[in-house]
Amino acid sequence: MRQHKEHDLSKEDIFRMIVKHLDVFPLTSLEAIKEVIRSSLKQRGLIGGITKQTGAAPVIYNRKISDQDIQLINDCICDLLNSRVIQPGINDDNLDLPWIHVSDKEKLKTLVNSLS
Repeated sequence: MRQHKEHDLSKEDIFRMIVKHLDVFPLTSLEAIKEVIRSSLKQRGLIGGITKQTGAAPVIYNRKISDQDIQLINDCICDLLNSRVIQPGINDDNLDLPWIHVSDKEKLKTLVNSLS
């Protein structure tokens, strides 16, 4: 498992990505939010297929998102739920988690502007 380093995502980085995602997709799922974070980590080369030279032959392995990053994502989602920016459900067929929707567009807009 990788150690959390300076170039990893901070809680503020993750929060910013989630808020921007919600601004574009006010009806979404927790998995879609996690995929946004996963994609960012992959683009930074922090997860995904990693090639490491150990002796004569390179070793290729797949590095996954860390438990610490998952906890930061969950913390951000809980913060948004507790502040009532988002709430569970998107329609009559999907009333519960993992589906979520923006419940206070003004609060979200304030967050978007403050993080820009």
